[in-house]
Amino acid sequence: MPTPETSFISLLRTKILPNVHMIALIICAVGLGFLTLHYTGATELLMIGLSTLAGVYFLMAFMMIQLPPDCKPALYSFMLYKLIYISSAVTVIGILFALLKLPGADQMLLIGCGGLGVSILFSAVLIGTNRDNLVVLKSPFFRGLGLLLLGVYFMYQLSMF
Repeated sequence: MPTPETSFISLLRTKILPNVHMIALIICAVGLGFLTLHYTGATELLMIGLSTLAGVYFLMAFMMIQLPPDCKPALYSFMLYKLIYISSAVTVIGILFALLKLPGADQMLLIGCGGLGVSILFSAVLIGTNRDNLVVLKSPFFRGLGLLLLGVYFMYQLSMF
C-alpha cells in the first residue's frame, strides 16, 4: 500500500506540475499579448505567469524520476537534470525582470543562460555516449534548449553582446 507521501509526490509529478505548467504558459501568453497591446494588467499577468513557471521548474528539479528496470543512466545525468531545471528557473526570472525593465535582469540572464548552456552541452555529450541518459534528460534538455535561446535573445535585447 502506498504511503500518503509517495502518493502525493506521484500526483504532484504526474498531474499537478504538468497542469500548473500549462496554466502558467497560458497566463504568460495572455500577459505578453496584453503587454504588446498596452492593456492594463499586463505586468501583473506576466509576474504571476512567469513566477509560477519559475516555481514549477524549480520544483521539477527535485522530483523523482521513474526509470524502466533495464535502464542504467549515468549519475551525471541526474545532476544535469537538476542543474537544467534550476537554471531554467533563474532564466525565467531573468526574462521577467527584462520584460518589466527591473534592475538585475542582465545578471539573472547571465547566470541562468550560462548554467543552461553548460548543462545543455554536457547533456548532449552524455546522451551521445549512452542512450539510457536520454530517458532522464529528454524533457529538461528540450525545455532548457528553448529557454536558452529565449534567454540569449533577451540578453541581446539588453545589449549584453
